[in-house]
Formats: sequence, C-alpha cells, structure tokens
Amino acid sequence: MTRFRLGQRWKREPSAPPLDSIALELDGVNLLSGAVEEPLVEVVSALTRAAAALHSGKEGLVQVSLVEAGLELVMRRTGTEVALSVASLGRPARLLRPPVRVDLEDLAEAARECGRGFLADLTRVAPGTLSTPPARELKEALRQLSGPGVVQKAPRPEPFVRRVEPPETPGFGFELKDATDLLRSRGKDPGAALGSLLCAGEVWLSLPGQPTAWRAPGPPFLTALELSRQAVELARAVELGEPRFSLELAGVKPGLSLELAAGRGKLGAGAAFEVKGEALVAAMFHLGQSLALALSERERTQVSNPYLVELTDRCREGLSHLREAVPPSEGEAQARGRGRAAGTGKPLPVPGRLRRLRFEKRWSQKGLTGAEFGQLHLGRQEAVFCSREMACAVSRKDGEILWRRASSHGVAATAEGHVVTADLDRVLGFMGSGPSARWLHDHDGLTLGPQLVRQDGLLITLAEDRTVLAYAEVTGREIWRLAPPRTQRSWLAMQGHRAMLATDSGYLYGLDITDGQVRYRMRAPQPFHGTPVPWGKHFVALLGRGSHHALLMADAHSGDVAWTREFHLAMPSAPLTSRTRLYVAGERDREGMLLCLDAKGKLLWERALHLGTGPYALAALPGAVLVTSASGAAARVETSGELSWRVGAVGEALPAALPARTSRGVTLLAGDQVRAVDPKGGQVLGQVRAGAGLVALQVDARLGLYLLDDSGTLSAYRLVSHFTVVD
Repeated sequence: MTRFRLGQRWKREPSAPPLDSIALELDGVNLLSGAVEEPLVEVVSALTRAAAALHSGKEGLVQVSLVEAGLELVMRRTGTEVALSVASLGRPARLLRPPVRVDLEDLAEAARECGRGFLADLTRVAPGTLSTPPARELKEALRQLSGPGVVQKAPRPEPFVRRVEPPETPGFGFELKDATDLLRSRGKDPGAALGSLLCAGEVWLSLPGQPTAWRAPGPPFLTALELSRQAVELARAVELGEPRFSLELAGVKPGLSLELAAGRGKLGAGAAFEVKGEALVAAMFHLGQSLALALSERERTQVSNPYLVELTDRCREGLSHLREAVPPSEGEAQARGRGRAAGTGKPLPVPGRLRRLRFEKRWSQKGLTGAEFGQLHLGRQEAVFCSREMACAVSRKDGEILWRRASSHGVAATAEGHVVTADLDRVLGFMGSGPSARWLHDHDGLTLGPQLVRQDGLLITLAEDRTVLAYAEVTGREIWRLAPPRTQRSWLAMQGHRAMLATDSGYLYGLDITDGQVRYRMRAPQPFHGTPVPWGKHFVALLGRGSHHALLMADAHSGDVAWTREFHLAMPSAPLTSRTRLYVAGERDREGMLLCLDAKGKLLWERALHLGTGPYALAALPGAVLVTSASGAAARVETSGELSWRVGAVGEALPAALPARTSRGVTLLAGDQVRAVDPKGGQVLGQVRAGAGLVALQVDARLGLYLLDDSGTLSAYRLVSHFTVVD
C-alpha cells in the first residue's frame, strides 16, 4: 500500500506557513525518514504536481525537494509502474533508498488523497495560505489528477557501461552502469536534473601496490560530489599546514588517516603508505571532472545540468587553487611590467601614435529604479544592472531587455544572470531569462541585495547591509547565515574558501564558505570602514573613525594580524594591492595624497597629487597606479613614486569617485565628461558627455562604453573611428 502521511502538529499549533513532517509509506515503511520540519504547502504542492505529470504522461522523470531534510525524492515512470528512490544531498551525499517500484495508479491515488485532505485542512485551519502560488498550483494539480491516466509503452532502453581507470596513483576510477537509460531520461522539467544522474556504478581508489584500496558502490555522481566537498576541506588543511587530517572517503568505511607533514596515510587498520595531501586532493577533484565528461559524452544535454555544473565548477576552482605560481625571472618580470594589464584586450591596431577616438551612441535604456545605489556588471552578451528594487539584463548589441526581476524586499544579481529576489514572506531564485523561478522558499522579511556572490555551489548575499545569507544555488535551501551583533553596516568579501565579513562595530568574521562556521573573530582597534581586499594569502582592510584611519593586514585563513599602520588622511580610498605594493589615497589639508606601503606595512613614499579635494579612487596600470577624483581629474604615479602625468577636472563633480577603466590600450576616466586617454602619456584622445549624475562606468573588450546615471538611464557607446599620426 502506498500512502503519503502528513504531521498533525501544525493544526494544533498554527503557523504561517505550516511546517510539519511528511512521510511516504510503502507497506508501513517510511521512505522519507528525517523529513520532520518541511514547509507543507510547497512540498504537498510539488508532490501532487509531480504525480500529475507522471500520471498524464507529460514527464517521465520528476523530482521533489525536501529542503529542510536535504532529501530529494526521485520518481521515474516505466510503463504502468513508478520507480521511487531517495537521495540525500547532506553530508555525506548518498543514495538513501535504491529504486523501489510501485503501481502508477496507486501513487496517483495516494497523491490525490493527500492533496485533497491537506487542502481541506488548509481551508479550515489556515485559509490565508490558499491565495499563495503553491496553493493555487496544488489545486491545479488535483484537477489534473482527477482525469484519466495516459497509457504509455515504455521504450526499450539502451544499456550503457563506461569504466574509467585511475590515470595515476593515488587516483580514483569509476564505472557507470546505466541499464535503464537513466542518463537520457531528463525531460523538460528542470527540477528533475538530479534524478537523471543517479545511475548505478561504483568508485574506487588506487594506491601504490593496491589497485582497489577502497571502493564505494552506488551512484558515482553522489560519491564524486561528496569527495569534491571533502577535497575542499583537505585542501584547506594542507594550506593551513595542519599536521594531521582524518576522514571517511564519501562517508564509506574504512576511515583514512593522513599525516600531512610526513606525507603518509593509512586506511583503517591497514599498512601505512606514502601519499601527499596535495596529490590526494588533486585526485579527488580530477574524479569529478572525469565523471562529468563521461556523463556529458553519453548525453549531451547533461552539460547544462545544474548539479553537474556545480560539481565541475567546484573541481575546476579547487584545481586552480592547487597550482602554485612560478616566479618569473627578472627579465620576464620586466617584460610583463611593460606589457598590457591582464584582461584589457588587444591594443588598437594603429600604424603610429593614437591621436583621436570618436564614439557614437548606440542605445539607451531608461527606468532602472534604484540606480543611485545600484551596480553595473558586464556579462558575455549583456549588461546586468542590479539595485535593491530591481535587476535586469540588457543586450549589449541593441539595448533590448532580456529579463527583468523586481521585488519589494530586495534583489541581488550576478553578471552571469543568477538572481535572488525577496518579498515579505518568500525568497526566490532565478537563472537567466527563464520565465519562472528555479526555487522558492519562506523568508523572514529581511531586505536583500544588491550584492550577490556565486561560489562553491552557493549564492551569498547581504541583507539590510549587515546580515550575510548563503543559499544553495540549485535548491535554494538556506545553508547558513550570520547576523553580527551591535552592527549597522557590514562589508562582505571572498578569498579562497573563506567569507570575510567586516563590520562597523570593529569585528571581522572569517567564515567557512561551505557551512558558515565562524573560524575566527578578529577585534580591530577601530571600526572597519570598507570591504576587505585580498592580497595573496592575506587581506588588507581599512579602519577608521572620524579623521583617524589605519590599514590592517591579516592572514585570511587564520585571522592572525600581521600589522596595523595608522595614517593621517581624510576620505581615504579603498586600498589597492599591486604585487608587493599597497596604495591608498586620501585628502590632507584639502590636497590629495597617495601613500605607498610594502608588504610589511612600511611606508615607502607619499606623493602629492594636486587633484583638488577628494574622494579618490585607484586603478592599477602596468608599473603604475592611476588616481581619479570625483571631479574627473586624474594622475598617473609610477611605482617609484614619480608623478608621470596629470589631467585636470572637467565639468561638475560626480556623486563619488569612480575608478578608471582600461581596454585595448586606452584608459577611460569617469567624470562629467568621460575622457579616453593614453595611459602612458595622458593625452586626451576622445570624450563622451555623461553628466554629473554618472554612478557607474564599464568598458568591454571592444572599447564599448556603458554609462549608468543616477536617474536610472543606462547608455551604450561604441568606438566608430580612430585617428593616428605616423612619424
């Protein structure tokens, strides 16, 4: 007998929304043990819609997320039967229930009975929830379930087996066994992405002299997912120089004990063997990449599977952290110093000296609310604007709105199109131009955004400028949050696997990105005054109260303070790090000053800028730093402290100083007139009228300009001609 059973506590203790347990019982056995505090309106609606999709034949594979328990119920139809399986995405990720077959009509009847009973209880106990979108979707799903089922003939599967041996030792190999063609069963429902990855197989570890020292039967994807998480933790231990580290690989015994300092390990009570922590980390990350490649080769559509994308992103990022920088020779370093800055595009192909540039307006888009405190990002094909009121993507080619999101309690967005919106009681996650949210959960009314960081499978944002929240990118589950006490303003930064939250109460919190645990809490002598800036394995933060300011450098992973340096500048800029130098600009006696410090906090030099009053912004140039002011004036200062060139103010002052942008060998200075200058000599090559309300400036690789003003108008300009002089 198949039956869905709901808890009854929510009726005796009404809450908005109803929270209680849910069970799926097969002959008295509960498949969903642990689901004891789920949002019933969303879960029952999702269950009923999934059953209706299977019953009507619209979908062959569906998935229901129980976010509070970290469980995923996967249902796949084969003819007149449905295979039910339960996976856990908690720690460790694993398959809790292998596929169990039930009759399709029995499942549909159980969902119908559960949905009708719950809807009747809602009408009596919590009628206010009947107007919510999940409740309306529940009614529609019940209507669909009341119709006759569609008889389908199960297609003949094409069995698939793929075995990949470890490329080296230590290394992980895997075998995929897809006898029912599960990898190709992903339909139109984006919520069923995980179910299509749960084909059978195994993963094993090879060590010197032991081809199969450890093995984990079960879906290789879940094993690789958990190993990638453990690889992040092991990499952190290696980076911090911890002497020992113990774990159960993917939660499967025997346990592995590592002596990181000695380069030795032991599985359970077995003999010790030689293994380096870095090599094991690399093997764990390589497993995820190899598995993703094998799955994508079998079924091309899996390339966009969000669970697979999350795995490959984590593995790619982890491997990039393992690669150590090779110090260049003196000649190479000088050559690089003379070269162009990274990511600025190729210089314009001119036969002589560049003398004049001409830009023309391509398009403008008005009505971007909240632009005064908004953000402007450049994606691959679009410009993304985000404020607390709204976010939208505008085509860089023609200015067409690609998507728009607005909400009453904040919006946060990334350049890639990930968006989180919030209203009084709901938080929603969107990706790109999709018409509907990928996930929806309850919310406590905090105002989010506009900052949003995507890292390690999480979407991390600030709420009300003080509380940091982390949501799972795929499911939207709130993974962790931190609300620092006695704080009105916080600044969030990421460095490696640390989230750093600096506060105006004088504390800085170093959090583990994966679980939000506070690894250290640092007390500074003054309140923090801006976003921490990564500098190698350290970070630099600005402190200040009134006219007294200081710079602090500390280890990003342990929080150990290396040094604190006070300086006497008003309106200091955000610090700029460049190789072994640290720069900060500010005002002294109503005149601009630039300070340069070394990695030990020693003042190397200070230089008067003659740019008028502050504030100022800094940008790096090859072998120099460029200081800009709100008036549009700018000065280039070499690393030796020599003032190379200066351009004066133009028009009215902007609300704030904006850093210069460089592309294709041309530097753009923000001001009432946006001026294009030669970064080496400072000659003005062209200009575009922006107005005194300019709040953001971006430049693409083709020297296209994107200007955002405080009235909410985004304008785009393109380079139409350039003139040169041939000597």
